[in-house]
Amino acid sequence: MKGLPAVLFCIMLAAGLVACGQDKGKAATEKKATTQSQSKAPKQAQKKATKTQKQAQKKPPTLAQRKQQDRMGECNKQANLRNMKGEDRRRFMSSCLNS
Repeated sequence: MKGLPAVLFCIMLAAGLVACGQDKGKAATEKKATTQSQSKAPKQAQKKATKTQKQAQKKPPTLAQRKQQDRMGECNKQANLRNMKGEDRRRFMSSCLNS
């Protein structure tokens, strides 16, 4: 007898959650559809312009930057070979890069 009200309560709760979830999904998709159709073209043009600006601003690394990258790669390889992790790896990388 005590189990029946609990079961009915759970069923009603689940039904309410499902009903609320269905309304939210429809409203969100309808809003997205109208927003996308209104502003799709300007955004695409803006994305293309941003990409070309970023590519134009990209500079090749300097000699010092390339040396630092190479040093970092070598230290990383050594740390991987030694199976270092955590604090030991951090200390090793720091000392390797400073030498």
